[in-house]
Amino acid sequence: MENQTDKQGAVDNRYAVSPATASAIAGPTVAKLAEGSDQPPPYAGFWRRTAAYLIDYVLVMFAAGLIAGLFASVTRGLTPLVVVASVWLYYTLMESSELQATLGKKAVGIKVTDLEGNRIGFGRATGRLVGHVVSGITLGIGFAMAVFTSRRQTLHDSIAGTLVVGREWTEEEVAAAGPAPPVSGWATALVVLAVVLFGPFGIGVVAAIAIPAYQSYTIRAQIADGLRQAEPYKAEVASAVAKGRSLADVDFPDLDLGGPKSKYVVSVRVMSGAVASDYGISASQVIAGKELVLVPGVNERQELVWVCGHASPPLGVTMAFNNYAKLTGIPDNYLPTACRGNRVGTP
Repeated sequence: MENQTDKQGAVDNRYAVSPATASAIAGPTVAKLAEGSDQPPPYAGFWRRTAAYLIDYVLVMFAAGLIAGLFASVTRGLTPLVVVASVWLYYTLMESSELQATLGKKAVGIKVTDLEGNRIGFGRATGRLVGHVVSGITLGIGFAMAVFTSRRQTLHDSIAGTLVVGREWTEEEVAAAGPAPPVSGWATALVVLAVVLFGPFGIGVVAAIAIPAYQSYTIRAQIADGLRQAEPYKAEVASAVAKGRSLADVDFPDLDLGGPKSKYVVSVRVMSGAVASDYGISASQVIAGKELVLVPGVNERQELVWVCGHASPPLGVTMAFNNYAKLTGIPDNYLPTACRGNRVGTP
């Protein structure tokens, strides 16, 4: 958003909000900010968990085989017991540790928590692992439940009272999160068919589907992180407008909140009231070096309205400036629904 005036032309001061309407703007704006920004819920989806499972499966089997081979004279006849002990210690110690995740889960950026988002103990981690057996003897349907349950729980998650969520989510955010959106019928049918036909230990057959799905999910999660980082800046813009400042006068130097706390977002900038999240080299190549811009406008009731990315403004909303959609360089298919072209932004 550098040289915003060069890109878009001067901001029209007709869109400034007078002090007389400040109190009418502040309340509705803050209330709408609290509702969130079309962000996905914190729960890890089936394909992301499948990717973690495949990594862990290879690691555990390799380690168990190595131990059995190195100590063959001691473990002769006890190889199954060595495998069971390796699996038990690996999953329970790691999921109850400060990492809250096995190496596979850590690799894909997810962790195990209780229903309030807190770290689980060794006993609950053991119960969760035993619950895997129950998920397996249901022909794998217990694993497939991660597709269609409201908090993306498998059967063993429900038994142990656990959740699997993205590592970036805090305890408070997990505890306050609502249900996940429903998944399409064909996606649910595909997963159920895969686990019934191939079983939980043959899920690698559908890895060719899982990997692209996980990559797409990762990009969307990184974009959602940019939306989260923008929220404090949106609140500050709303506060400045409520105090009588025009949108044209609300710029980054006045709203330096110490920078974003994100692995993927390198900066959040404000120019003429618009908020841009800039993605750095740690983000996916699809979005690295690009930005997602949230542009303010005012509706007929003099309420502040935010329009995201390529979306069109709601009827009756006067935007701070025109042609704002060109500032967001992220492809539509990765953006949240409310940020895509030919969509009406949510006030």
